[in-house]
This record gives sequence, C-alpha cells and structure tokens, in this order.
Amino acid sequence: MHFLILGNLKVENLGKRISITAPKQRAVLAALLLQANNEVQIERLIRFVWDGRPPVTAQTTLQSYIYRLRQLLRPLSGVELKTSTDSYMLSVDYAETDLWYFRQQVDTARAMARSDDKADAARTFRSALDVWRGSAFAGIPGETVQQEARVLEGERIAAYEELFSAELDLGRHRQIIPELHKAVSAYHLHEIFRAQLMLALYASGRQAEALQNYAIMRRRLSENFGIEPGRELQELQKSILRQVPAAELSNPVWKARIH
Repeated sequence: MHFLILGNLKVENLGKRISITAPKQRAVLAALLLQANNEVQIERLIRFVWDGRPPVTAQTTLQSYIYRLRQLLRPLSGVELKTSTDSYMLSVDYAETDLWYFRQQVDTARAMARSDDKADAARTFRSALDVWRGSAFAGIPGETVQQEARVLEGERIAAYEELFSAELDLGRHRQIIPELHKAVSAYHLHEIFRAQLMLALYASGRQAEALQNYAIMRRRLSENFGIEPGRELQELQKSILRQVPAAELSNPVWKARIH
C-alpha cells in the first residue's frame, strides 16, 4: 500500500518511505485521502488545515502545499493529484490505501456473518483490524482532523464488537478473554465490550469476575455521569446472578449493522 492513515500518516513507494514532515501539508494529504477519488473543496481543505481560523494568505499557502505534495507523489505509479477551479482530487487505486482495505474487509466479514459463516467472518475482521497501527492521523494536529479520526475510531470499535461477537458465537470464550480485557481497559465506559467480557468470563466458569466487571462499570457510570448501566447490561447481570446457563444467554452485541 502507498498510503497509510490508520496510525501515523505514512506514504511508501516500493517499501521506501516518502517523507512528508510539515504538519499542515500532512493535514492536506489526510483530507485528500479521506475522500480519495472525489473532489475536495478548497474550503474543506482550508478548514482541515486551519480549523476555521485561516490566515489571509490561506488559499495561496494551500496552493504551495498542493504543489509540494504533487512533487513528492510524482514517483508513485497510478497516483495523480488533480486540480479543478475550486477543488483538488487525489486519484489513486483504492487498494493502495489502508482505510479502503479496512472497510472492504469489514464489509466482507459482515456478509460472512450474515451467512452464518462465523469462523471466516472472525478471520476477516481480524485481517481488517490488523492494518490499524494506532489512532488514525496520529501526530497531525487540529480539531477538524481529530473529529475525522474519532469517526474512524468508531468504525474500528464497531469492527471489534462484531469480531468478539463472532468469537463468542463460535464458543471461543476463554480464548478471547485477554483481548476483551484489553478492550475494556482502552474503552472503559463502553458497555458492549464490558458485556462481552462478562459473558466470556461467565461461560468460562468465572462467575464472580463477571459480576465484578458489572460492579466496576456501574460505579464508573455513576461517578462520571450519575447514571445506571443500560438495560442490556443489567439484564445480563441478573441472568448471571440467577445462574442461567451461559448457552441460553444472548450474545451481547447490537446486531443491526450486520443485518
């Protein structure tokens, strides 16, 4: 792949890195890659670079960034930075971007899950998630960039939810407990990950730990927001207390996006 944005922004050609060090120039490239093969309005690029507080010379400065990017990207086969009256477009084979690969693999995995092919779905979700190297656009400053990064992080979280759901359906409760511990540590207010961990623990004969995880989530929600856990998490806790067989408990993940 030439373009990697799911982590620090990297551009590579034949295994060698093309250095793009100027933060604002990297922000321009990030905006173009997010809408690869589509025109990106100059107004949007300016917002990406200066967060709505552009200097008087913003358009001229942007032109200089585009010129430098065009020179840097010239060695890349099949890549072209096109100019229109009020926009720019980065023309690139989608397969050369990690974001496209991630989304394509996730779509494939969801189709497999819909066909009840959970083993292949799990493998494909893992293939999609493997391209992530950290937070999207890491190291590029700016609130607009970070807003887009948060949207992409939401896609990443959804893929993890569905990966863990497939693994639970396959009965791999013990195997995914370490991954679920990492997930709840990274996203400690995310109820779906917590519910999936509770189910995995309970199905592995670790009822007390499952209930302890509910108590931790309830305390955090109460202390931070003054609210109780959602209905699904409460119902799971009650079922564990009643010692309902794990096989009878529903897989705690919202299914709407894969149906």
